[in-house]
Amino acid sequence: MKILLASSPITGHVNPVIVAARVLKNAGHTVAIYTGHLFREKIEPAGIQFFPLPADVDFDMRDIGATFPEWLELSGIPQLRYGIKAVFVDSIPSQFRGLRAVLRGFPADLIVYETTFCGILPLLLGPPSLRPPCAYLGISTSQLPREDGAPWGSGLPPATSAVQAEKYAAAAKDFDKALTNPVREHADQILYAMGVEPLPAPLFESMATLADVILQPCVPGFEYPVREQDEDKVHFIGAMIPEGAGDTPAWVKEAKRTGKKVILVSQGTIANDDLGKLLAPAIQAFRDREDFLILVTTGGKPLENIPCHLTRNTIASRFLNFREILPDVDVLLAFASYGTVTQALSFGVPMVVTGMGEDKPEVGTRVAWTGSGVYLRSDNPSIEEIREAVDQVLSSSNYRARAKALSEEFAAYDAARELPQALEQLVGEELALVR
Repeated sequence: MKILLASSPITGHVNPVIVAARVLKNAGHTVAIYTGHLFREKIEPAGIQFFPLPADVDFDMRDIGATFPEWLELSGIPQLRYGIKAVFVDSIPSQFRGLRAVLRGFPADLIVYETTFCGILPLLLGPPSLRPPCAYLGISTSQLPREDGAPWGSGLPPATSAVQAEKYAAAAKDFDKALTNPVREHADQILYAMGVEPLPAPLFESMATLADVILQPCVPGFEYPVREQDEDKVHFIGAMIPEGAGDTPAWVKEAKRTGKKVILVSQGTIANDDLGKLLAPAIQAFRDREDFLILVTTGGKPLENIPCHLTRNTIASRFLNFREILPDVDVLLAFASYGTVTQALSFGVPMVVTGMGEDKPEVGTRVAWTGSGVYLRSDNPSIEEIREAVDQVLSSSNYRARAKALSEEFAAYDAARELPQALEQLVGEELALVR
């Protein structure tokens, strides 16, 4: 098959798309990726064809404040609402225009798009007979409506009573008023100007439900129950772990050999504008712990951006090879990124996660709900909060036991098998319908 994968130009979104493309290429398919120019150097060396986004939506998101200055002036729901509109919804016309041009030169049998690539919507909202089959690749927690009615993004665990479900329903109304409805109305205005039908549901729910298949790079044990009518479309495919890249400090193995605890600290690739939010307080929290080895990664930022002295028990790198390092990690300390968390859980690593922006509350709450770690509801946890949370995870065997149980569930979902199988089945069914 010829498969086109499409992604918004954001590192945490493109990385799982590249992993998916590698898997599909290894399965014998011809693959290409349509995304930002900054990722060409990652894509083409892997033998994958690259198509750039149109210049006006080919954002450099390494410094989101420089690209979207207004984003820095906001916080909470207003910041999230602005970001979704400016980065994802306003890009629809240009992304779609570029997509049509790409398909003329690369007539795909199948399109795989990630959660936020909204340029696919004009195709999804048009006649199915005029487009190839389309598969949704989740790069965050499930966007499908929950069984208990809680709104996505609020970071609420599953309701345990009818009274709690009623409270969730009230919270959903407030959430819809503040975020969901304004975003949906904005998207509908743009689609109307393009001569396209309005969304059938909230934006990101529509992105999922309009697809022919939903690929979730996770396992059922880390997701909340969703409505029964949506279950059949979901295929869990396990963790999407990038190919080996980044540093693998030799001291890690030596530290494990001598009985030291290895703490991996990461702020990801979006929330790393200020490394004083997590990296610096983590280093300071354990500066006197000779029984700890602290591994910190800046997610690409210069090491000089870490606003504190690097202690003797600290190793800092711009990038670390998680595939090689995670088996030796005792605790992950990170902003609650879906990719980072699911990769760690696939290796049975318990964690302390933090963060209140983007999807962090949804991911963090799932960590706490599964018992695989502690969630600190803060963008700036204190030294004492970090120290106490890490000690809590290390002092109780329950966290590692729950993380290990999830790793065993992840082991049953091999993305190298599940991903091609689900897509080949989808295209086979579509061809059968045509015949």
